[in-house]
Amino acid sequence: MRLLILGGTVFLGRHVAVEALARGHEVTVFHRGRHGADLFPEAEHLIGDRGSDLHALEGGAWDAAVDTSGYQPADVAASSAVLVAAGVQHLAFVSTCNVYPTWPAEPVSEETPVWTEGDDYGPNKAACEREAEAALPGRVANLRAGLLCGPYDNLFRLPWWVRRIGRGGEVLAPGDPDRTVQLIDARDLAAWIVDLGEARQPGTFNATAPVGRTTMGDMLEAAVAATGSDARLTWVPDDAIAAAGLAAWTEVPLWLPEAAGPGAWRVDASRAEAAGLRCRPIADTVADVWAWLEAGGPEAEGDDWLSPHAATGMSAERERDVLACVAR
Repeated sequence: MRLLILGGTVFLGRHVAVEALARGHEVTVFHRGRHGADLFPEAEHLIGDRGSDLHALEGGAWDAAVDTSGYQPADVAASSAVLVAAGVQHLAFVSTCNVYPTWPAEPVSEETPVWTEGDDYGPNKAACEREAEAALPGRVANLRAGLLCGPYDNLFRLPWWVRRIGRGGEVLAPGDPDRTVQLIDARDLAAWIVDLGEARQPGTFNATAPVGRTTMGDMLEAAVAATGSDARLTWVPDDAIAAAGLAAWTEVPLWLPEAAGPGAWRVDASRAEAAGLRCRPIADTVADVWAWLEAGGPEAEGDDWLSPHAATGMSAERERDVLACVAR
């Protein structure tokens, strides 16, 4: 299979390229040349910018494509038109659960209505799905991804926790340890993306882990085990975290008060599971994230490698202050 990846040198696309090359496929990676230009010497690298310069793609021919970097409908319309000219028979478009207006306030399935207007992340992604389908009718797999994790995570949510626990000591653990979370290893999604391309399988799928498979406690305890640190988890209730003014997702990665997002971790992924998506145990992912961090982590990738939206985590001072307040 001749496979084109639009954005394949940072996180998910990087894992797609690794998987496809391991299976013996011919891989072309289209990127801006800012990161990972030295990756995959056996692959073809085309340099351009999907928002302004698609010339490198002209005259190409591919059997399947993966779009990991489509955020603006006009850009997806333009790139999808090039794919049509290139003879692409299958496109895996990586979308998001943010296409659902009712998420994370409510549980969602693929039958839940999506945004039809608006100019923000979720509405734009929904419009991107429509542009891809209009260009390649019946040939698109719209993959509404959940929370991706694993090595090379440039949003640095799970890695922040693994690194923090690796430092040891008393750790502020957010909310309820039995609260379930839906985390999918990007390598598992990448393998399934290649499966879909090989089978030319279209459709719309919530691409995340099954509901209830993992808890917050499972995740953080796995980090304690993987790092071998002396970390002690102190579970702090949602209301105490909120009262301290700690920001969800940024200062406290992967945490959202249950009252603010009761549907956040209740995305129906049964259709994807039935179509072959398989998720490894969270302990395996955590161990591999720790190995990546120990090998250099994001610092080894370059100064501007992390996403502008990457989690910052709480400072050591803030963590100590909240833990002290809870202890009183």
